[in-house]
Amino acid sequence: MREHALAALTRAGMQIAAPYEEHLVTKENESLRTSRHAEEIRRRLDALVKVEIFAGLTPEELRIVADHLDYAPFLQGDTITRQGAVAHWLYLIVSGEADVWIEVPGSDRVHLSTLSSGSVFGEMGMMTGEPRRATVTARGDVECYRLDKVGFQGVLQSRPDIADQISGVLVERSAGLELLREKIRVEARPPAAHGDILRRIRDFFALGTGTKGQV
Repeated sequence: MREHALAALTRAGMQIAAPYEEHLVTKENESLRTSRHAEEIRRRLDALVKVEIFAGLTPEELRIVADHLDYAPFLQGDTITRQGAVAHWLYLIVSGEADVWIEVPGSDRVHLSTLSSGSVFGEMGMMTGEPRRATVTARGDVECYRLDKVGFQGVLQSRPDIADQISGVLVERSAGLELLREKIRVEARPPAAHGDILRRIRDFFALGTGTKGQV
């Protein structure tokens, strides 16, 4: 229970106060803090360059996104996202595994797949605001980075043409999820069309219908 509480506090950006004596022993100088921050940014960038929906971002745009990532650890059995919930977070797994489930009314939930390091989920919630389509739980201890709408909004509004590329990726991922649902005979909505997802991204981020550079 204590470990789960500490993980939840970490996801909320809160730290447990340490004794004064410990601070004296571990006091860091500015150079060490700068070095650690640079190493953390490199770790985030290494994770981001593997994410397909960010493939069209410039190095500077990736750095902006990296600065907005939040560290989100989960312990075995934790629910990371819940089907039907509305939360504008995208999650990127950097270590560990997570299980994807479909909640079926009147019966047990059905296991869809297992996600491993480098996997991304929750992108439809971040990009369109739609409710979660599946529940994701931590199979073991999992380290994630998460990004919300606000953290990506500046990049997207400065270059709204990115939305077109991202919507194409989301169409493929949406279709893949629906194929999995069909295989286990779970009733599902038809995969969304490219134009529909692009419209929802533009509406959610207030991009309008202009061309590159127009919002």
